[in-house]
Amino acid sequence: MKKKEESKFEEMKTKHENHPKVNHPGSKDQPKEVWELTDGLDPNDFGPKTFFKLHDVSNDGFLDEQELEALFTKELEKVYDPRNEDDDMVEMEEERLRMREHATNEVDSNKDRLVTLEEFLKATEKKEFLEPDSWETLDQQQFLTEEELKEYANLISLQENELKKKADELQKQREELQRQHDQLEAQKLEYHQVVQQMEHTKLEQEISPSGPGGHSQFEPRMCFFFCLFLCLRK
Repeated sequence: MKKKEESKFEEMKTKHENHPKVNHPGSKDQPKEVWELTDGLDPNDFGPKTFFKLHDVSNDGFLDEQELEALFTKELEKVYDPRNEDDDMVEMEEERLRMREHATNEVDSNKDRLVTLEEFLKATEKKEFLEPDSWETLDQQQFLTEEELKEYANLISLQENELKKKADELQKQREELQRQHDQLEAQKLEYHQVVQQMEHTKLEQEISPSGPGGHSQFEPRMCFFFCLFLCLRK
């Protein structure tokens, strides 16, 4: 029973993937196909300005999100059939949103979610409009297997551990630098205190009488404070 279901699933998947080429959203072939199949006009007469005005349904000078989405119906019908219960309509709407977002990013230069005639005409001059890359629908994209997801999760975990290790090392370096900074500040404070004391003592000696024999009493005290300063620097 399980093999039968798997076989049916693979058959449906193959059938679903074997669809006509999906035009790149916003490329020349995509609106030109709408012009021919939806609007019923001669493809040789395709004109971007006329096309814009035809699909500006609200006639407000913009193509809004709903008007843009409507342009991709023909592309979606190549892949999804609403009458086929095996086709995923939720996936179809996801694909429609992908197409809309891609086209909006390509055309909407001021990013206001509205496409003006000027923006539309300017987009038709781009290389992407004339020579587009191929477009992969959701059913064509490769998804990770359970084993690949586990490998990816392990890789992320290793990277997180490595980042944590580096963060811890940086924190230790920061703490060591802070310790050295505090030590230097303490030495500077002691130095200033010694200098102030020496200056104070010198001032006292200058205004006090000399000791016996005419020698100043400042000299031995100065030597004492100078030796103290040298000890503090070690």
